[in-house]
Amino acid sequence: MTAARRRALDPITFELVHAALLSAAEEMGGVLKRSSYSPIIRDMEDFSCAIFAADGDLVAQADYIPAQLGAMSLVVKSILTRWGSEIADGDVFMANHPFLGAMHTPDINIITPVFVGGRLFGWTGATAHHLDVGGVNPGTEGPALEQVYAEGLVLAPVRLYLAGRENRDVISILTENIRDPLSTISDLRAQRAACLLGSARLRETIERWGAPTVRTVFRQALDAAERAVRAALAELPDGEGEAEGFMDDDGRGGPPTRIHVRLSKRGDELAIDLSGCAPQVAGALNVPWASTRAGLVYAVRVLTDPHLSSNEGVLRPLHVVCPLGNVLNPRPPAAVSVRHNTCQRLADTIVRAAAEIWPEKAVGGSSVAFFGINVESVSPVTGHASVLSDVVGGGTGAHRGGDGIDGVDTYMSNVGLMPVEVAETNYSVRIERTELIAGSQGPGTFEGGMGIRRDYRVLDRPHRATFYGEQTIPEFRPRGVRGGGDAAPTNVLLFDPQGRPVPVPPKVSTTLEAGSLVRVETSGGGGYGPPEGRAPGLRDADRADARLP
Repeated sequence: MTAARRRALDPITFELVHAALLSAAEEMGGVLKRSSYSPIIRDMEDFSCAIFAADGDLVAQADYIPAQLGAMSLVVKSILTRWGSEIADGDVFMANHPFLGAMHTPDINIITPVFVGGRLFGWTGATAHHLDVGGVNPGTEGPALEQVYAEGLVLAPVRLYLAGRENRDVISILTENIRDPLSTISDLRAQRAACLLGSARLRETIERWGAPTVRTVFRQALDAAERAVRAALAELPDGEGEAEGFMDDDGRGGPPTRIHVRLSKRGDELAIDLSGCAPQVAGALNVPWASTRAGLVYAVRVLTDPHLSSNEGVLRPLHVVCPLGNVLNPRPPAAVSVRHNTCQRLADTIVRAAAEIWPEKAVGGSSVAFFGINVESVSPVTGHASVLSDVVGGGTGAHRGGDGIDGVDTYMSNVGLMPVEVAETNYSVRIERTELIAGSQGPGTFEGGMGIRRDYRVLDRPHRATFYGEQTIPEFRPRGVRGGGDAAPTNVLLFDPQGRPVPVPPKVSTTLEAGSLVRVETSGGGGYGPPEGRAPGLRDADRADARLP
């Protein structure tokens, strides 16, 4: 019997303690949502919370945004590398450096060490998308940006709190370099509150079960996730599959950017070769390794068991090839602020490659439009500077069990649509229309989900804005499978104050005149199976629900 086997806990104790850790991460999310200041966190839930072992390994994470699954642990490890023995009880670290474990600069990580008996025991962390962290464009993001230095403040791990006291020097730097300091500082404090709650729950768990038991649960949680992935892979047939997808351009109006995935499954291991992807690009569609890694965690859960715990153990059965300089593993100082559009295409491509090995997993392509809009504005209530940030989803692909889902953030995203009332009370922007687009879905025995049409009108003065979307080239629209039809592509439109169309690229940073209107029509999802096989009852429901064009 091995030493590890002798130290293993009985299953009941393990499940009780592990559930307590997962519950703590979920409770952290509740605190962050209810105490945050910005709509993108409070209403749209663009955040994640987690608990880590002393060495930085992720052991428990609440499922909010799949794009953030498994990414935060790299930030914790960068803190350990940079600060080492200087880490003290009561410190709170802040980091958003895309080449030191973070995803892109608007996603700020707040990480808190947890000491027990004077020794580092673990960490709690919360990452959240902030409305603005400075830089060239309001909202910080910009498809055409060429270097990370243009994407706002780049923060290697620094201490926001020193031994429990707020670091006023860092606060001063932040407030003088961002457009809406009230929102940003308030949200950072909300993240710290979530981490403090998580730390308290972790200490309560230690007090009840003992530090050795909780430390053993940390280890066994990773081992259990690894065993579950290996068992699920072992049940699937061996084989190889590959697929490619394309971004519309390189972020700067250049040629399409290729995403290529080759999968090879043998026994209980999965090889993922990303070396066929395009080299890093001139614009901001590059994906830092933390986000690519999160995409691999997402893919494993999709292909094996969506209910798997998203901890470090999920990655152990994987063998990944992704050379430095690849668009999914760029060299610094590449711009990365619009990396999530590429992540969505990566997820879509992995799913299609998997269907080459396991045909029963085939689904219609989903929208990867991920339309994003950032508008520098003024609050009509307070008169303070503000930045509107919204994300519009589309349709998911149909599958052998039924239709796709209408108007959701697909694949690795899970962000809610900004409520109209929230937009109009916080920004000088009116959302005049939000509706599902009849006929945008791919036809089939089972139909894809419908895309969304949304109109934004800027009021009273010129507004600086950035907006961007994908799948505007018909060739790259969501595809049907098994004889199903393709979905409609995305349209990004701009109208002047008189309602006349203005030629505009689908990714742009520009100044909008007062009265201008931005309209997005996102892609739907691809269909599954031949349309003539659709049941008469479903056809009748389509007509009744006005799903047909």
